[in-house]
This record gives sequence, C-alpha cells and structure tokens, in this order.
Amino acid sequence: MFCFLLGGALRGDSIAEQRPIPLCAQLILQDVLPEDTAVVDTLLWNGRDSIKMAMATAPSYSMWFDSRNSFISADPVNVFGLRYGLSWGKVSAYTGYYFTSYNQLNDGDTIQYKFNYLSSTYEYRLYKTHRFSLTAFGQLGGGLRTVNHLTNNNIANKQQFFMPIEFGAYGSVRFLRYLGVGGGLGTRIALFPGGRNFSGPIYYLGFTCFPGTLYDDVKRKASKRGIRIP
Repeated sequence: MFCFLLGGALRGDSIAEQRPIPLCAQLILQDVLPEDTAVVDTLLWNGRDSIKMAMATAPSYSMWFDSRNSFISADPVNVFGLRYGLSWGKVSAYTGYYFTSYNQLNDGDTIQYKFNYLSSTYEYRLYKTHRFSLTAFGQLGGGLRTVNHLTNNNIANKQQFFMPIEFGAYGSVRFLRYLGVGGGLGTRIALFPGGRNFSGPIYYLGFTCFPGTLYDDVKRKASKRGIRIP
C-alpha cells in the first residue's frame, strides 16, 4: 500500500506581521479492505485481542509525505514530514522525519527557529466501514531546536534537544466511491528546554481518495476480459 499526503503550507513569518489563517487543503490517499471484510471492524473487539489478530497477518508497506497544521507562538505553521512503516490493517507503526521553521521579530532582531526531529507513530483503527473510518494515533520523537539570530551577529546560534509527544485522532467520510473528506485533531506536548513554544494543537483537513477501491475495480474488470493483474 502506498499512501501520499500533501499539505498546503501555513506560515507565520513574524509576530509583528499577523496574517489571516488560510484553510489548509490536504490530499490523502487511503487504501481500504475489500468491502466484504471491512464490516468486520464494526464489531466491538477487545483491544488486546484485536491487536494480536492483526499482528498475525502479513503487513503491508506504506510511505507518504506527512504534514500537520499547528501554531507556534500564536503563529500558524505547517510541520512537514516523510514517514515509512508497516500496516496490519487494525494497527500500524511508522517512523519518520519532520521539520518546520518560523521567524520572530524581537527588538529589531529577526530570530529564526528551526525544529528537526525523528518520530515514531503508532495507530489503532477504532472504527471502519465502507463509508466511515476513525483512527487514533500516538507519536513520540526526539530532535533539535536551532535558534538563529539573522540580524545580530553578536549573539551565537544555539541548539537544544527536545522531545515532542503527539496524540489525537483522524477520520474520513466517503461521499463518492473513490473520493471523500477527511480531517483530524490532536495536541503536541514538547518536553525539555528545546521544546519551548513547540507545544500546541495540531489539525488536519482535506480530501480523501481511495486507490484500493479503484485498484480492485480495475482488477475485477480486467479479469472479466481475461487480463490478469497481480
């Protein structure tokens, strides 16, 4: 399974220059189970048992560009990332690299803050039918915050370690066979001195595509014509 996500950037270049917050449109490509098996996820499984059952199946591989909207020091920003991992359907595990930066104006000095970190994500699918899906996620990482004084060479640049913890949920609603809308909401807590100002809300909003359904339909029609698609 290959999942690709694009996020429109939200940037706040300085406290002095306030801008209206644009709506971020994200394109999320999601794979889905065949329709005859998707309904199984509506059962009220015991969480531990459902994880054991999922882990007993062969995983699929996925990689995508990941982004989330957030706020740093009241400025809207976009955190970009690329993550890769395994999905067992009910549960998924990923590792990725994330980065963002923003500028602040402080007493005539332009200060640039850069955040770069590695993070591992764990997801648990709470609910899924052909039309609706809801997934909870938790994320733990570690990286460096770099503070650059762009207009004051008398102050040395500084790097500090920080540890971001993120958790929340996202879901989608399918209104056409291959298209739907999706969104998510969560929070980020940044530990250690380098995480100063990095704690805040995170949110997603966008359109959702279902390439798995399209692939199954193409494969089914090709099979009727005697064409074999793996």
